[in-house]
Amino acid sequence: MNLINKISKMKLIFFIIALTTLKVTAQIVPEGKYNTTDYPKDRKIINAITNIFDKSLSLNDNSVSIGADGTISYGIDEELQKFVKNGLTFKSVASVPGTELLRIFNGTTAIKTKVADVVFSSPNGDVYFKVIRAETYIKQKGKWYFVLGQGTNFMTQMVRICQHNDSADL
Repeated sequence: MNLINKISKMKLIFFIIALTTLKVTAQIVPEGKYNTTDYPKDRKIINAITNIFDKSLSLNDNSVSIGADGTISYGIDEELQKFVKNGLTFKSVASVPGTELLRIFNGTTAIKTKVADVVFSSPNGDVYFKVIRAETYIKQKGKWYFVLGQGTNFMTQMVRICQHNDSADL
């Protein structure tokens, strides 16, 4: 192997090690930047929604979810089937403290953003993901409904996956 290839591989290894050893910290919502106090009763109801897979929270199964893998699911049943097809069962989700932001517009539309730790069960044990999540809710006939969710994996997870898959080549 020539010197340039060795240097390139060493740089790549150093870059991967640096990214995988850095502590993953979530961005904290800037204090005072957003109105987080209006509609206190609605805010309490929306913040109590911890399981978007509860069909009673979906208006006629009218939700759309964009997974961290980029796939789109039209309705809760379709999203749950995606997990089953991949051998996964949803287990839990927990917001990372200090990252959740709920904004309510005109008392009828809400957007919640957060960093979440998500756990799925699989035949090989639990699978853990840290995602940046955005959820949209609408209020109809006095009730809040989940209508859209989108998650994005943290880049450090993708580096770990690439590192695992490419380790034989290094």
